[in-house]
Amino acid sequence: MSERLKGTLTKHLAGRGVIIWAGIVVLVLVSSSEFVTILQKGLRGSSDVSIRGALIGVALCVILAVGFRWLAASLGLFIAVAYFYLTSGEMFFWTAVSFMIFAALAATASTRSVRGLFLTLSVAWMVQFGIQAQKDAVLLVALAPLTALSYFVTRNIYSLREKNAHAVEQMQRAQEQTRTAIDRERKNIARDLHDIVAHDITIVAMQSKAAKFSNDGQVALDALEVISKLSSETLHDLRLMLNVLRADGTMSDEATPGIDNPAATTVYALQGAELFAERLKDANFSVTSTTDEKISEMPRSAQTAIYRVMQEGTTNVIKHGAPGGSCTLKLALHGTEAVLEITNQIDVSVKNATGLPEGGSGLIGMSDRMRAFGGKFSTSSENGFWTLRASIPF
Repeated sequence: MSERLKGTLTKHLAGRGVIIWAGIVVLVLVSSSEFVTILQKGLRGSSDVSIRGALIGVALCVILAVGFRWLAASLGLFIAVAYFYLTSGEMFFWTAVSFMIFAALAATASTRSVRGLFLTLSVAWMVQFGIQAQKDAVLLVALAPLTALSYFVTRNIYSLREKNAHAVEQMQRAQEQTRTAIDRERKNIARDLHDIVAHDITIVAMQSKAAKFSNDGQVALDALEVISKLSSETLHDLRLMLNVLRADGTMSDEATPGIDNPAATTVYALQGAELFAERLKDANFSVTSTTDEKISEMPRSAQTAIYRVMQEGTTNVIKHGAPGGSCTLKLALHGTEAVLEITNQIDVSVKNATGLPEGGSGLIGMSDRMRAFGGKFSTSSENGFWTLRASIPF
């Protein structure tokens, strides 16, 4: 079965469509005996009841079909037919069947005014029928309960269907929100892993080269000491992150209590400024560091954001800065903002100018962190200096 055919069947055989098609089938069956009589006896030999029954059956089928597109119009046309043609006890069978069908159809209307108007006009018709039909008024004893039963049963079913559809919609919305939250958290985890690993591995790589090409044994030993320390810190940070990701907390790091731990997991901005200034010095940069003690009053989450930006900024200086060049690291309050500014010399030669960070995942991550706190992030290159500036409301 093609998807198009399946969609068409679902549209016409769900909800209101079931009532309309079932009503048409019932009306055709009710009127079929009258059509047989007319075919056998002809129009002249058939009774008025047979002719009227056949015509009304066809008319009601057409009116029911109108309900696929215009529900209110379909109900209005039926009421008109009832007032003009369903006024005698001889047509009671068609009257009872049609009122039950159209009452069920009215119950599917989403607008309360449409339902209320149909019920009001139906009651008015029954009052009129009771007055005009005289002895046949007793038929209302059956018609009124059947019509009411058809309406209220269908309305309850349709209400449950609407509630179920609403519940399904809410569930789908919740699932979408969950997927969005998961994607956001994955992005955060990827960013944190990048900040932790890229920074430390970059320094390890630089120190490894320094140890390899150094002719001074002490320089090589110092480089190896830095490598050992950073490797331990990176392993510690990764274990702590895995411990957060594990629901049962089985990845605890109690086995390594002696690690010197001013690492990425100790996210205090002032300690970070001191730590990263030291790492830049270890990488043979001439560093000037300035900090404001009031930064320690910032919320922990804001300090974490500043810390991560300092970490990534330090990595960029080590990777792209002019070897042995000067750099400054400033962390201070400017009005109502905490501002981080890292400036370093760059090699302005053609060979190295294209090596500047311009749009990698590191810069994107730093910008995302600042934007999440309503802050700003920018970089610029001028007169042989690369400047990173990040600000966050204090």
